[in-house]
Amino acid sequence: MTGAPPAHAPAFPLRLPAPALVFERRARRLETLAARGEGDPFLAFLGRLAAAQGEALGAAAGGPVDPARLPEDPALPGVLAALLRALRRGTALPGPAEAAVRGLGDASPAAIARIGSSLLGAGPGPSEVAAAPFVGAALQVLATARAAALDPAAPPRDEHGCPACGAPPVAGVIRGDDRLRVLTCALCASEWHLPRIRCASCDATAGLAYHHLEHDRGARAETCAACESYLKLFDLQERPGAEPLADDAATLALDLLLGEAGYGRGGLNLLVAAA
Repeated sequence: MTGAPPAHAPAFPLRLPAPALVFERRARRLETLAARGEGDPFLAFLGRLAAAQGEALGAAAGGPVDPARLPEDPALPGVLAALLRALRRGTALPGPAEAAVRGLGDASPAAIARIGSSLLGAGPGPSEVAAAPFVGAALQVLATARAAALDPAAPPRDEHGCPACGAPPVAGVIRGDDRLRVLTCALCASEWHLPRIRCASCDATAGLAYHHLEHDRGARAETCAACESYLKLFDLQERPGAEPLADDAATLALDLLLGEAGYGRGGLNLLVAAA
């Protein structure tokens, strides 16, 4: 007879990504949100970018997932080139996007690495803004493909970030059945459980508050008075079908509200970091 699981077993173990499903689901959700009018052309373009990410997975070679070193990874330029080829198939890109894609086609590996490092660090500079979403998308493809091959039982990489790669979350969901808070990695799309009423950035359990726009109770932000950061949480009971990156991109008005109140993002969205 099988015994009960040990008392220390996590309620929700680390869930490594299934890369093709990650980008397929993300693209569908962005298309759905765009059709509802929550950003229209912007979200539709991000949906197209997510679909291109799925097509570029074949260019992602095996290797470790290390956010600090990923921008210099020799495989990144090839992944980016495959992504841009997939993106340019079909209808013409918007003018600014087409110009950025052409520029990246001529960019050196060192220039691509600089943009990637900026995205994972202090944020892209003015001259990098147009290219940033495409390099961020390529970083996600590379990290997601590699994270899929990791051992989910290995010790966590980072106490406050993704257990698989150490990167910060993009956002989280509150599940509809057991009400667990599950965070999604901004870089490799791994998922992990973080107990509620605990800051995802500094572990504080006091001074937390919740904010939402008047018309959308399903998209909330948890703010922390200790570190003055916030993380978005999407309640699947109130916002069925939410996908953390897609729904984060569709709720930038909430970011504006919290920025005006003096809070900084505790998460990271590599496709809208420039925004």
